Amino acid sequence: NRSNDGNDDCCPPKKNIKFLFPGDSGWFDGLYEIGEKYGPYDLAACPIGIYTPEHFMKPCHMSPDDAVRMMTAIKAKKAIPIHWGTFCLAAESIIEPKDRLEKAMENAGLDKSTFPAWFIGDTIVSS
Repeated sequence: NRSNDGNDDCCPPKKNIKFLFPGDSGWFDGLYEIGEKYGPYDLAACPIGIYTPEHFMKPCHMSPDDAVRMMTAIKAKKAIPIHWGTFCLAAESIIEPKDRLEKAMENAGLDKSTFPAWFIGDTIVSS
């Protein structure tokens, strides 16, 4: 993903938290390089929705499985799911990304609390 479409990382000065916001991103192997060069990240906002039909959406959107791979590739300690559950813009149901994220974390053997499949609008307190 070589375009400058608002993807950015930041480090808030008061908290010294390293955060990655990838925006609309599809999976690409360069995420490993980002993890090596700029990681680890304390928190990443990983997109988990609008991924079907995959033959059409995959270059620009991540599935929940891709998002879990992204979290690992960029060396994020925690992630929050974004880009899902607001509008029906793809073939998957509006709730499917949440369910698939839970399964993807389980399949990867990762602690589900590090990438919780919560609903838009939920309040999450993290240390």
